[in-house]
Amino acid sequence: MRQHRIAIQMTLESTPHGTDEQFEEFLDAVQEHLDGLDGEIQMAASLAERTVEFATSIEAPDFESAANSLLVHLRTALHAAECHTDDWPQYVATERNLRELQDA
Repeated sequence: MRQHRIAIQMTLESTPHGTDEQFEEFLDAVQEHLDGLDGEIQMAASLAERTVEFATSIEAPDFESAANSLLVHLRTALHAAECHTDDWPQYVATERNLRELQDA
């Protein structure tokens, strides 16, 4: 087992188009759900571009196992954050970029 530093970047679209405040509330909800899961996942986002990047360090036998673990956590948090509240826009990932990060 070794530590894998990995990140995933997503571009999100909403229907109807949400405000910056709604997008920020959505991201806050995602972070809240991530905080309730095992591991520490950092998040950085651009409100204007509707992008978000999640990064973490996961101990796993290989990159694929580490990536799978991150994706499971993200899917859980994203699903939980999309509460289907009637007046909230629904955010859908339109682009994804998953990569292994190099040690500094």
